[in-house]
Amino acid sequence: MISTKQRLLTPILILLICCYSIVTAANNDTTVPCLPEQASSLLQLKNSFINNANLSSWRAGSDCCHWEGITCGMASGRVISLDLSGLNLMSNRLDAALFNLTSLRNLNLASNYFWRAELPVSGFERLTDMIDLNFSHSNFYGQIPIGLACLMKLVTLDFSSNYGLYFDEPSFQTVMANMSNLRELHLDEIEIFGSTWSAVLADNIPQLEILSLLACRISGPIHSSFSRLRSLKVINLGYSFELPSKVPEFFAELSSLSILEIAGNSFEGQFPTKIFHLKRLRTLDLSHNPNLSINLPEFPDGNNLETLALAATNLSYHIPSSFANLKSLKRSDRLTHRAF
Repeated sequence: MISTKQRLLTPILILLICCYSIVTAANNDTTVPCLPEQASSLLQLKNSFINNANLSSWRAGSDCCHWEGITCGMASGRVISLDLSGLNLMSNRLDAALFNLTSLRNLNLASNYFWRAELPVSGFERLTDMIDLNFSHSNFYGQIPIGLACLMKLVTLDFSSNYGLYFDEPSFQTVMANMSNLRELHLDEIEIFGSTWSAVLADNIPQLEILSLLACRISGPIHSSFSRLRSLKVINLGYSFELPSKVPEFFAELSSLSILEIAGNSFEGQFPTKIFHLKRLRTLDLSHNPNLSINLPEFPDGNNLETLALAATNLSYHIPSSFANLKSLKRSDRLTHRAF
């Protein structure tokens, strides 16, 4: 028979045990030094940069877990995060030593300069623990390696603003087929060959929330299966389409949508009015689609639009009096000069 005193002590004991475990794990994290082979690979990577003054903390004989941009795993001494973003490093290659860091979960090389170097054909397939990968604004060139298909835990993938980097149609299909965990896909200014991109995304990345394909020079209309991506919050397809097409009616079914940017394309015909009524929509940019006809609807109270960009579109002259209900509106080009 358990006494009242024992019943009161049991939760306290459990709490003490949990706290002891956390403290012990934290102590382990701070006392286990970087493994020698991890430090060696990092130093090889450092030496591949022409200007590495910003990596002055990377010194042989010191604990690499305390170096600039490095995070090590608890009690392992292995590098799990490498963030060199914005350090203005320069190199003519991505050194293969990087792929020895097989415990990496986060890798960020954004805003460095790789002199239009091609990404290695092999190596990425070793980084199977990767969750976030960011190579944006790094001046890589050529085909994106198919080895990315092995990074099945990826949540964020960003190759934005590497003009000259591309996916061919087969490799895009192969890589995206393994990206079921992906939430954010940023491929601005990356050329995607073929016309199946939208169906590929719909078939393989059901939980995608952010899709940015700004200036991707993609071809073909958006496939109807794209409507299955009901978790989408952000769509940026600005300045991407090379051929005329219509804005899909099914965009109005994407109830989570907060940002829709489709400026500077060849969209034509009537813009689907129902899209204006998406309850979570904050930004709608339709500008620079001269053949896109737009009729503004009646706006009920509670509409959350903050930005409405309609410059260089075929906008109907009629502005409904309910436009005044857009209490959150901060920017509305082509409309501010008109009387309601």
